Amino acid sequence: MEIQWPLILFTFFNCLAGGIFLVQGILTLAGKGKQMQLASCVSAIVALAVGGLAVFFHLQHPLRMLNGFGHLSSGITIELIFVIVFAIAVVLYFLMMRRSEEGVAPKWCAVVAIVVSLVLPFVTGESYLMAAIPVWNTMLLPIYYVVATFMLGGFAAMIIAAVTKCEDAVKLASTVAFIGTVVTAIVTVVYAVAISGMGSEYTEMEYYFDPTLPDVAMRQAEAVTAAIMTGEHAMAFWLGAVVIGCAVPAVLSGLVMVGKISADKALVVAIVAIVCAIIGTIVWRVLLYEVAVNALIQFQWAME
Repeated sequence: MEIQWPLILFTFFNCLAGGIFLVQGILTLAGKGKQMQLASCVSAIVALAVGGLAVFFHLQHPLRMLNGFGHLSSGITIELIFVIVFAIAVVLYFLMMRRSEEGVAPKWCAVVAIVVSLVLPFVTGESYLMAAIPVWNTMLLPIYYVVATFMLGGFAAMIIAAVTKCEDAVKLASTVAFIGTVVTAIVTVVYAVAISGMGSEYTEMEYYFDPTLPDVAMRQAEAVTAAIMTGEHAMAFWLGAVVIGCAVPAVLSGLVMVGKISADKALVVAIVAIVCAIIGTIVWRVLLYEVAVNALIQFQWAME
């Protein structure tokens, strides 16, 4: 197994698409964000399409696509179903917005937007749970995707609000971004701590000892999983995922939330914050792959 960039991009853009539509739903329930509704719908669909394109790069061949989507219980088929449901919800929101005399989607559309936007990242994360990869096989993975959806969506909504001159939405969007970023930081650290203790789970697998090398340890999986916080991956984790990816965006969104930065000047702040958040969430996804890959290499090496 190697790092699959198409899947990293797929999960990222799913969270981004869900986040944009999620925050638009929250704004609609709060009676805000009227001017940015169309931009939010278009942005969400574009992000969803980019994520879907990344999946096709992963599958590479039409037969692989047909085989993958041919099983209703497979993770990729479930992902496809919810991607389609999400797209339908966005189109429905747009149509109801255009039909409304006030030019605002009804509250029930906002509720639908919030629900599908939370389900999409959760299902995406849940499809990667598998016993063969213990560091992924935890509910912390889909939970991380959900909280990252709030973070990314909040910052994206701030940018859309600033571009569309929808100043009444900036403060609420920044509040969502701040809360989402803080919770994302907490979940990320908790997940890292959990991974650090998962080395022993590899010894529960069958056939893990090579009798031709009796003086070689069964495997060094414990060292690999612990590396995420205190070993070779510690710098990337603490600096990339925590400080740049969470701490900086939290401070920036907090300044907008408490009024230290006015709504008309929030665009630059939001751009810097979302760039940092993107760096952090991509770094964390890469680390999840790195730990999984290295632990499995140790597992396979011990069997040879």
